Amino acid sequence: MHRPQAEASQTSQSSCNNGPGNGQTPSFARPKGRNTVDPAVTKELGSLLILLARERIFLIMHWVIFATLSLIGFALAMKCYTEFHGDHMSKLMMSITPMLFINLTALVCLTPIKGTKREIERIEEKIAYLKFSMRFKHLL
Repeated sequence: MHRPQAEASQTSQSSCNNGPGNGQTPSFARPKGRNTVDPAVTKELGSLLILLARERIFLIMHWVIFATLSLIGFALAMKCYTEFHGDHMSKLMMSITPMLFINLTALVCLTPIKGTKREIERIEEKIAYLKFSMRFKHLL
């Protein structure tokens, strides 16, 4: 029933160190060091952020051109309508001419706006994938 002191300490030590290395943690249980991000990924992320800023500037520029052309067309149409001396049908025909041509020119700006929005969505999707791969690099 009674064990000697040296034998009791040896059994308590072996029960604490469940590995064969006497006091070393198994390799799968060791905490890993801080994961560092690949410099190529950060460089690509930076270039994508610059591209995103550029596309947003293009989008704002296209919207400004569209709004400016629409306002110029509307202002010219109002000027033709109010300053033309004649009956209402003649005034309407005079005001429709600048409204038609200038606003059709403004509507051409809607195509690059749609393309720029599509490009922004594509870049944002790439950025989201890069951020995901940076965050969960150890799982991929």
